[in-house]
Amino acid sequence: MGKGLFKIYVGNLDYKVTEFSVRRLFEPFGELEDVAMATDKETGKPRGFAIVMMRDHAEGNTAINGVQGRRLMGRPLVVNEAVQKKGGKNKPKIGPPSSVVVDASASDPGSDATASGGNETSSAPVSSGTSESRASQRGGGQVSSRNPRRSAGRNPRRNT
Repeated sequence: MGKGLFKIYVGNLDYKVTEFSVRRLFEPFGELEDVAMATDKETGKPRGFAIVMMRDHAEGNTAINGVQGRRLMGRPLVVNEAVQKKGGKNKPKIGPPSSVVVDASASDPGSDATASGGNETSSAPVSSGTSESRASQRGGGQVSSRNPRRSAGRNPRRNT
């Protein structure tokens, strides 16, 4: 027996499937610790999969083999050992945060005299000047005149 809970992914569930029906499907194979039905955070609607947690890893493997291929509410189930999702919103970022200035010489008051003629310093990030010029051309990041729901040049769903 391994450490921790043995987690089983149960996919291709009909949206009308309840936690009770998933429990009944897995109970013959051993003691269930918990069943987590995945729901959308914003709407609360089911996402079509569940995670079944069992204490005994041997019983968990037996349950995977026993339930794999069965149908529930007319749909064939996909049953596997659950693995942690790669990527996603909560993935730790590698490298410095975007607010950290990598090269401090660009903000030095002595370097303003050389940079006053233009944007010729190599230490300044190229992308920030480009995005600022695009935003000013489009109205400073205000709402688009063609589609009021869409902000000009930015993805409103993306938090940067």
